[in-house]
Amino acid sequence: MTSRATEVQAAPPVLKPDPPPVPAAIQAATGADSTSGNADVAGPGTGAGGEGQGTGSGRSGNGPGGGGADSPPRRIGGRLSIRDLPPDIVASVRQGELTVGVLYRVRSDGRVDDCRIERSSGNRAIDAITCRLIEARFRYDPSRRPSGEPVESYIEENHSWVIENLPPRR
Repeated sequence: MTSRATEVQAAPPVLKPDPPPVPAAIQAATGADSTSGNADVAGPGTGAGGEGQGTGSGRSGNGPGGGGADSPPRRIGGRLSIRDLPPDIVASVRQGELTVGVLYRVRSDGRVDDCRIERSSGNRAIDAITCRLIEARFRYDPSRRPSGEPVESYIEENHSWVIENLPPRR
């Protein structure tokens, strides 16, 4: 008896997709191929990519390019507590939640000033205390340029005072 080979069918070919387009600099740079062009990695080139030392528009290049965005400020200290409110103000509000919309400046040294009420809680005393406490207590690691230089920025946010579980008025 003789054996017969099993017929084998080849799998259909797998076609690779076209590679994504390579970003190109608007204006060609001069220099050797290894130091010019466009890359998304750090290097000494003059292209529009990564964080090179060249004259492109990378995040930290020294050229006329656009560069990256400033980092946001990060609060590193300070908080508000219901215990910060004078008892007479708490007693006048009685119970509920009051929200104050504020806008304030974080200076390049991380201190806060120029607090403004953008949306009142409906209680002027609480609005004023909120801004006063923010300016006195909040501290930030300031916003920074891609180069690391601290710069001022503004923060807009809401602060809510929740007053609850007070004994009934007599």
